[in-house]
Amino acid sequence: MEITIKEVERLADLSALKFSDDEKQKFIGDFNNILEMVNQLQKAEVSAQNVFNRSHKLSELREDIAKPSFDTELILENAPKQRRNCFNVPLVVE
Repeated sequence: MEITIKEVERLADLSALKFSDDEKQKFIGDFNNILEMVNQLQKAEVSAQNVFNRSHKLSELREDIAKPSFDTELILENAPKQRRNCFNVPLVVE
């Protein structure tokens, strides 16, 4: 699979970003390089690997303790839109 200019423009639109034609071409190359690396990873033999190997034991994790946070009104003070004490952002998933 190769990324096309149309897909880069769609990603830019969803991200509310604007790019020059040169930047779009650079992104095409960058995205295609990333996809090639993913394809190489998919071909790697990993059946002998222990995928559940952890660097720490679950018993070593800290206890989850609720702590006071920032004031909601202060946080939302500069939000362009808010709804039910939350940030209201545009929908970007179709």
